[in-house]
Amino acid sequence: MPFPQEKLNVLQTVDRSFDIGTRENFILNNWLLLINILLVGVFALDVAEHFDYIHASENFHSLIRDAEIIFGMLFLMEFTLRSVFVYIPDKKFFSLYSIINALVIVSLLAPHFIGNLALLRFLQIFKVYKVYRLNKDNSSYH
Repeated sequence: MPFPQEKLNVLQTVDRSFDIGTRENFILNNWLLLINILLVGVFALDVAEHFDYIHASENFHSLIRDAEIIFGMLFLMEFTLRSVFVYIPDKKFFSLYSIINALVIVSLLAPHFIGNLALLRFLQIFKVYKVYRLNKDNSSYH
């Protein structure tokens, strides 16, 4: 069953977003770098609150938890799309980066279901490094 032209255009754009060297990939990587840096900032605020460097209200604590859920959902969506368009077809599903990506998502969403896995959030630094390294090679973008 063929896709309608609108859906086909969206799928092709998403597919190009994961092809290194395309304009769409450059834009995606810049957004991911910004989101990753924001998440590291949220994590730093959470750690500062935990060690009483910041005396914050309950509203601040719930804001941090809500931000973690939002970031977790964004990364879950990115991981799912990347799995469909890159990892599974290229047989890279069990690469180090995809495992780190999955662990970061689990660490963001798990505290709301099974308990705190804050130690896994340090893996976010590897994710920031990976996106930064992908973004560093601007000469290959069209």
